Amino acid sequence: MIGAMRLMLASLGLGAVVAAGCGGAGFPDVVDARELSSSFGGPKISRIRDVGAGRIPVAGAWKGESDGVAVPGELLLIEGDNFGRQPTVSIGGRATAIVARTDGGGILARVPTGVPIGEVDVSVAQPKGRAVLPFKVKRFAIVVHDGKAFVLELTKDGAQPAGQPLAIPGARALRMSADGGAAYVLASRPDHDRLVVIDLAAAGGPKLAGERLLSHRATHLATASDAPIAVAVGEGKVTLFNLPRSNAPASYDATLLPKELRAPLAVELSPDGKVLALLLAEGNRLAILDLDKPPAVKPITTVDLLPDQRLSLVRDLAFSSDGETLWVVSGDNAQTLPAIQPTRLTALRLMVEAPPEAANANPSGAPTPPGTHLPSGARLLSVWRTQTVPGAAAPLRLAIARGQPLASGTTIRMPPEKAAVFVTSLNDALFKLGELAVGTAAGAKAALKLWHPPQPGILVRADINGGGGPLFATPQIMSAVDLTPDAQLLLATAARVSPVPATDGVVLDFGVTVSPIWGAPTPLFLPLGPLTAAELKPPFHLGDVRIQP
Repeated sequence: MIGAMRLMLASLGLGAVVAAGCGGAGFPDVVDARELSSSFGGPKISRIRDVGAGRIPVAGAWKGESDGVAVPGELLLIEGDNFGRQPTVSIGGRATAIVARTDGGGILARVPTGVPIGEVDVSVAQPKGRAVLPFKVKRFAIVVHDGKAFVLELTKDGAQPAGQPLAIPGARALRMSADGGAAYVLASRPDHDRLVVIDLAAAGGPKLAGERLLSHRATHLATASDAPIAVAVGEGKVTLFNLPRSNAPASYDATLLPKELRAPLAVELSPDGKVLALLLAEGNRLAILDLDKPPAVKPITTVDLLPDQRLSLVRDLAFSSDGETLWVVSGDNAQTLPAIQPTRLTALRLMVEAPPEAANANPSGAPTPPGTHLPSGARLLSVWRTQTVPGAAAPLRLAIARGQPLASGTTIRMPPEKAAVFVTSLNDALFKLGELAVGTAAGAKAALKLWHPPQPGILVRADINGGGGPLFATPQIMSAVDLTPDAQLLLATAARVSPVPATDGVVLDFGVTVSPIWGAPTPLFLPLGPLTAAELKPPFHLGDVRIQP
């Protein structure tokens, strides 16, 4: 009866009267699109409001907050006339799904990943026309270090602090949700470990939005880039999180890992969240596990990455954006010296083998395309190629470019042989910092002597064909690294050592190195806080950084 009344009022042009008295915080109720009237002309947008990334009901009142600017993963309320029942919405040139419809014909749509920053066009199209209105979008980077989460707002060619750091005692690992609306921090307290949620779409800037306790200690955190899945790994256990709403994770019971996989050096999730990859220092191995039926964790296979090497050389791994390729970087570390090893980049292919019934259904005998997800198909992992990285020093971390977004809302799919891989590396001599008591006068003096050559940090761009080389060198040690979705800007956590004038002491700073990637990169160091002498040691895990997708 109520729905019929709303439909009748809308057909009489009185929908705005109903909307004025409905919803929470001045926002109109959510309604069934079938209750809306058909359009009588071209669409017109009268107002756009950002409303956060909260829960939207199937119908009825809801709550939201607005501050006049949106971020990836945030919802926009688009109001106006003649949107019709099935309009098409795009934001910043990228198509996006309609989350809900509201009284008066409004639209709730989520800001998609990869959207540019600055003033972007929000458009609503239907068979009788198209309406456009600009709205401001910004993108955040989050950096965790020393019990704090630093919020940086990205600009076209740099980054700047946005507000005060968020206090998260024990913070050590960081990941983003697939939609960009939340960040997750793995943090430790004396009695338990926890997953802390940061709401990136909160009005006025990112805010802490709660936490979930873990039943075990965890050392690694990973999220899927295209699916609402996260994992925390540690103490030989895996805890999976389901993220139907990015700022409200729900955990499954922890699952035991096989004994031989219980001490990974690094972990990553495939973009679809169905494969967990574990990098194992012992034996330079990579293991993959099936997460298709959570919370079960089913080992699939383990491969030797460097079968001719006895030293532990692997350092970091990452998935390509299409999920078909895994990248692993290996090279010198504190345990390999004085032997000198080349820095290597290994690409592995992850495919799905067709089950017998699928093969019978394909009489042409054509091979199954890589990445095709078939029922009961077995996942196959194989080393494709290992290539020496030119110009790299000892590797620390790596990141893979996501690809170049297009105005149509798609992304250029880069084949593995053209994928751009970015590796942070440092001069081998700096591993001797682990032998020094940098906090003492003698140790500080010795540390300054090691800071030679004066550009100890090297950022390398590489590909599997042996192309690329050093992109730039810095006076800092760079560690964790991430790229903007358009692969135009790079951020890396970094340590800076500076002499104290007229003394033998040093000042240790933590911050981020920010640099454009194209042209002649000019990296800048943005200090965020002090660095302890204990952190200036191998393996140089200097905080973590992630950029909204």
